[in-house]
Amino acid sequence: MSDQPYHFSEEEKKKFQLCPQPLIVCQLVNGQYRVLLASDSYCNMIHSDRSSVLEYLNQSSFSRVHPADVNKLAAFSAEAFNHKESHLFYRLSISGEYHTLLASAQIMLAKDHETKLGIVTYTDLGYYHGEDLSYSFDLPHTDQISGLPNSDYFDKFGEDYLVNLFAKKGSAAVAYFDIASLRSYNDHYGFLQGNKLIRTCAQTISKYYPDCLVIRYLDDSFLAIIPTENLASKLTAISKEVASLAADKVTSLRAGVYRLNAKDTLSHAVDRAYLALRYLGDNRQSPYEVYNKTIQRYFENRDYLLGHFEEALTKGWLTVSYQPIYNIFSNKICSFEAISRWESPGKPVKKARSFVPILENSGLIYHLDLHVLRQVCQLLKTRRANNLTNVPIAINLSQTDFRIPNFIDHILKITQEFQIPHYLLKFDLLALPNDSDQELLQKGTSALQKHGFEIYLDRYGGENSDLSTEALINYNFSSLKIDLRNLQISSDKSKIVLTSIINMCHSLKISPIVKGIENQDMFAFVKPLGVMEVQGHYLSTELPQAELVRSPADKLETPEEQELYAGIKKVHAFNNNLLTSGSLAYSPNSIFIWDNKKLTLVYSNQAFAAWVQHLGFSDLDSFVHACNVTYTSNYNHLWNAVINCNQEDNISQFDWITDAEEFKVRLQLVAKTDNMAAFLSDGYKVRDRPKPIDYQAISGIKEDLIKKALIETTNVGLFWKNHDLNFLGANQRFLDYFGLTLNELEQKKSLFLAADPRFKQILGQEEQILKDGVTIDNYLETTVKGRKRTFRYFLSPIYDESQISGLIGIVVDATAKMAELTSLRQEATRDPLTTLKNRRSFDRDFAYLTQQELMVMMIDVDHFKEFNDQFGHRYGDEVLKKVATCLLKTYGIGNCYRYGGDEFIVIQNFHTSKIVLEKDRQLRQLLSQIPILDLKFDVKISAGYVYGQASDEKAIYDMINQADSCLYQSKEQGRNQITGKEFHPVAKPKID
Repeated sequence: MSDQPYHFSEEEKKKFQLCPQPLIVCQLVNGQYRVLLASDSYCNMIHSDRSSVLEYLNQSSFSRVHPADVNKLAAFSAEAFNHKESHLFYRLSISGEYHTLLASAQIMLAKDHETKLGIVTYTDLGYYHGEDLSYSFDLPHTDQISGLPNSDYFDKFGEDYLVNLFAKKGSAAVAYFDIASLRSYNDHYGFLQGNKLIRTCAQTISKYYPDCLVIRYLDDSFLAIIPTENLASKLTAISKEVASLAADKVTSLRAGVYRLNAKDTLSHAVDRAYLALRYLGDNRQSPYEVYNKTIQRYFENRDYLLGHFEEALTKGWLTVSYQPIYNIFSNKICSFEAISRWESPGKPVKKARSFVPILENSGLIYHLDLHVLRQVCQLLKTRRANNLTNVPIAINLSQTDFRIPNFIDHILKITQEFQIPHYLLKFDLLALPNDSDQELLQKGTSALQKHGFEIYLDRYGGENSDLSTEALINYNFSSLKIDLRNLQISSDKSKIVLTSIINMCHSLKISPIVKGIENQDMFAFVKPLGVMEVQGHYLSTELPQAELVRSPADKLETPEEQELYAGIKKVHAFNNNLLTSGSLAYSPNSIFIWDNKKLTLVYSNQAFAAWVQHLGFSDLDSFVHACNVTYTSNYNHLWNAVINCNQEDNISQFDWITDAEEFKVRLQLVAKTDNMAAFLSDGYKVRDRPKPIDYQAISGIKEDLIKKALIETTNVGLFWKNHDLNFLGANQRFLDYFGLTLNELEQKKSLFLAADPRFKQILGQEEQILKDGVTIDNYLETTVKGRKRTFRYFLSPIYDESQISGLIGIVVDATAKMAELTSLRQEATRDPLTTLKNRRSFDRDFAYLTQQELMVMMIDVDHFKEFNDQFGHRYGDEVLKKVATCLLKTYGIGNCYRYGGDEFIVIQNFHTSKIVLEKDRQLRQLLSQIPILDLKFDVKISAGYVYGQASDEKAIYDMINQADSCLYQSKEQGRNQITGKEFHPVAKPKID
């Protein structure tokens, strides 16, 4: 409370006085209500000048207030400063006539952030007529904001009004009106504008239904008992008029309508009108919906689903089927999409689209999604136990799942329970989030990806076609599903659209999956476009879980095929360049698989098919057959390129020569496994070959042509520089090595920046060549296109008569050979997988271990072969690496060896058996629930040891053999234990 009136600046005073809304600004000064300012609009409203207004108001006079409202106004004035916002209807005499005013008070702080000011705005609701006072604000049946009767009045008199309307018109309807997004409207424009909108709605409904009972029902809703004539035109007009009067010109009224029968009760009609309104959902296109059989069935279905959902979960009514996704290249199933079904006893099977939206709206969908995940994990575990191949399975997730606290923890708990590797599970998002869920969904999907799960987006075409640039930018999706059912496959434009989407996917490193293939025409439409993965009922119907438990593995891709095609998916087959920066014209383009010394063509574009036909083959199959059975001429060049490309992991190129033409063909390795390799191939025509000429001697060939042929066909990189050490040229092999074009190279003096130490090294060598005429043979390690490479380079001077005019360089990619050499050096003493010493270290180490007390232990991972078979070599290798790490932690560096396979040896000084057993306990504790990639396992081991003194190196080998016998005893006794004994030296044979 202040003891002095607040002092307004001239700017503040002017702002309030010129406000178009009738208002006054007041303050509590020494406990008294003091009016400080009045707007021009307020003065005009009550037909008085500002000084008279302020004098009247500050005298606390109620002479112009209707006698029945004096007490209300006095109480309002006294209590207004105790509430953030308050409202009052009262009557005030203006020019001798009572007007009904709505006073709305809000409390705010002045600019000094201390003084509380009351801002009271007024709305003149027009002349007061005595006969209308029956629903004035003194009565309990009147809504104070809208002036309409309220729900109490409706409950008391509504049935009577309905009976009268039926008697008069012979029919009646109940309309349930709702203001769309009133909360957002209030947040944006304030409650005063919100209340004004409520009054606008009340007046508009009453305008179109002047003789009908219209009430304000709840905060943002109204009820009206109306005749059934002209429903469409009137309800549409009401919606449009409200929107035109709203502050945002958008917010409007929507209505649900129920046409009553003579036997319907009013409460029954209101309920069904409300259901019709709810059925509209977020549809802003239609201003109303009339209750009908479709709505009735929808809500009956909804009520049944929600009422029986828990029962369906516990009794197994919610089943999972699996839609195969095929790899066009391998002609096998590469993954599945898990699809839920509701199978209540004695009722038709419900598809997901009939119950998933209902569960989403009710917040129960996460129970279904976790249930499906559990069913999928159970299937994968069962197939693994039956030694059947597993492929990834995609599970649909709802955006609302991520609102559930610890939802991702639930996922991880289930995958850990069934020990399912995360690469076998994909999560398919069927809906994009609203603005409020964007951040939540981004965090959730990012967390799933960090745990090794891939995220699919099912958003283009079909029912969910709202793919946005924002979605592609803000999320890192692994795959995009494209629904073919909404594309006109006979249209060239459709092919252009689909091809553009596929190109976009590859450019964004997103794998496209085309779904909705329902017939042969659709399949034929998609197949040439370079898409690898497709699904649809034409390819396969959904498979029940029971069938997949026992299905043969040959229909599914093997783990090695999955690994190979995962690499191929990263290749954009429509990019006519290989994975280099060089440019080629549109060219024959294909992908070959090399498997067991046999080539298989899995993809080719139309240009490649035309080229094969141009070569004289009737079709692609006959060309591939010729490649596999012919080893002369062009085919021999092809096989040499394949072998070289596979070994060197680099681009290989060769000439394919016919009688009339010469083509350049290039191969690049794009994926590789132990037994398979995939090559991307392209090519272009070099020239037409001249008609054969009977050359008398080799001297008839121009020297320049020989040089050009050598430069272009050699399998080494060539470049040449002038005396100023500027690049003059290079062959394509050199450009491919470093990912450059000829134009880019000619603008450089060196491949390295001046700050790079290699710049000075190589530039110094080149300057030495120009000065002394020496040749250089050296190695260079660098990073090209994100990959570390080792090159061997030869530099030699070029002489013009007796003067050095430049230099020529020869570059060979030695990466593979250097890696092989490094590997051989490591293999001599180290196991490449675990980095432990291997048995080749024995001869060196055993010389230092004789004549001392030793403990020699053999360790074997229990059931390792079964684990490797079930989870794959990737997980098996990780187990061996983790065991090696735990051995080093327990027994120390220098004491641990990988003996072979899943067997390890520990050799260290012996103290007591008690210490040996304690170390063994520590090791087993480290191996308990140890993380193996994205899962945790209890890795069990069996061990056997002996202790004693070795007189020589042979005795240590004897100790190993005896420790192995103890290990065998541990296995015989049930595994997961240790057995030990004292070493008994083997007697040396006597020599007579």
